[in-house]
Amino acid sequence: MKIEEINHPELKNNINLAYMQGENGNQEAVMKIEDDMKEYLKDNVFIISIEDAEPVKIPYGNDGDYIVPIFTDKREYDMGMQYFSLNEMAENKDYIIEKTDYFKKLKEDPNFLGFLVNISSVSYIINTSLL
Repeated sequence: MKIEEINHPELKNNINLAYMQGENGNQEAVMKIEDDMKEYLKDNVFIISIEDAEPVKIPYGNDGDYIVPIFTDKREYDMGMQYFSLNEMAENKDYIIEKTDYFKKLKEDPNFLGFLVNISSVSYIINTSLL
């Protein structure tokens, strides 16, 4: 699969719906949306930044916690790499196209907080309960 073929409008829509329902305090709807997202994540591939065949880990706070960026399309990836570049984090970064469960061992790491969708806008962290 080529990077240009990756496109996930359904996931983006679910992220927006989860935000809206969360703002409205509708936890039941958020849980339903997260269940849909969980199924979607199992069945689809994403653009994942890697460095030396390992996922790029971005520090989150000062306690050793980190998140791993994923991208839902080429535009997000290009913008994300520009963000990396602006923050001097872009050396030797590459990408693979994989399912999020490709890095199963990450889920065993207590410092792994989840996957960040679209780092340039910090749009959504997919927490480990959905993986």
